[in-house]
Amino acid sequence: NPEEWGLPYGYFPIGDETSCPLGHFRNMRLVINMAFCGSVAGNRYFMDCPNQFKEYKTCNEWVKSNPKELEEAYWKIRGVYVYEREWEKQWT
Repeated sequence: NPEEWGLPYGYFPIGDETSCPLGHFRNMRLVINMAFCGSVAGNRYFMDCPNQFKEYKTCNEWVKSNPKELEEAYWKIRGVYVYEREWEKQWT
């Protein structure tokens, strides 16, 4: 429930009377990145993949050496949600 959330650390107003007009936000796309060895996964590789770690000391080494293992990597997404505070809806 967004009503129970605390105040955000930053607030970036959007609209014609700000330095960020609404026109900047058109034809947007959601990108879901399969960063197998990103800052989170790469740092946990030795814990999450102990068998692979025995032969390949980094996540990047394993990915480069085993492309067939990742041919069917996919996301299963239940939903994407957008939340607005009630007073923000009045601006649009």
